[in-house]
Amino acid sequence: MTTSVSTSRASNVAFWITHFAAPLGAGVAAIFWLQSSGWDRAAIDAAFDPASGKFPWRHHWLTEDVIHTGGKNLVIALAALVALALLASRWKPALVRWRGPLALFLAAVVLGPLATGLGKNLSDARCPWDLARYGGFAVHEHNNAEDGTLGRRGCFPCGQASAGFALTAGYFALRRRRPRAARSALGIGLVYGTILGAGRVLQGAHYPSHVVGTALVCWNVSLGLYALTLKRREDQCDTLTAPIESLRAS
Repeated sequence: MTTSVSTSRASNVAFWITHFAAPLGAGVAAIFWLQSSGWDRAAIDAAFDPASGKFPWRHHWLTEDVIHTGGKNLVIALAALVALALLASRWKPALVRWRGPLALFLAAVVLGPLATGLGKNLSDARCPWDLARYGGFAVHEHNNAEDGTLGRRGCFPCGQASAGFALTAGYFALRRRRPRAARSALGIGLVYGTILGAGRVLQGAHYPSHVVGTALVCWNVSLGLYALTLKRREDQCDTLTAPIESLRAS
């Protein structure tokens, strides 16, 4: 039994290293590198047309209608379907065992973007298209009294990308029940969030580092929800079944 407890503790430590410490460290390092190396600005320079003084993709149908509006609406529709499934679980026995994962996913899809919005409210970073070098009004890259922009909402992280990165909650919802599907959900969330964020970079609304920041926010919101709900139950179940498994092994 002592061996089982030690194994459980080691597994828990490994979980937090791989799901919290490692992603946080990699994400913060990526943000710092993008901002300090000049790649943030290089990406925006590539999206900007100096001849016209505009971002050609800013009002393009692909970035504005398909990626920006359509991409967000698709996630809203998915969240509505999950909410209906959660409601239907009150009458459908087959869905009862999925209440926890459904509730986790729905909460993450709502709270991820809300947390991202809170970050924007607390940030003083300017959006690229606000800067004078890109045809905007601001000289400084952060809110500054000289630009007459004190009190304005910041631009970090990227709100649009949160609709996509929030889908990484599917990984936590399925992690123990359907491991292969969980990995697929993780990939879909990361790719979808990156596409939505790339669209905003092309429009001149955000730097790539803003998109990475959004991924970190949404991932940690989902992780926190998982730790407080499904993981706690799963750990309790493992603790209760460990003695039985140990007896069987002996």
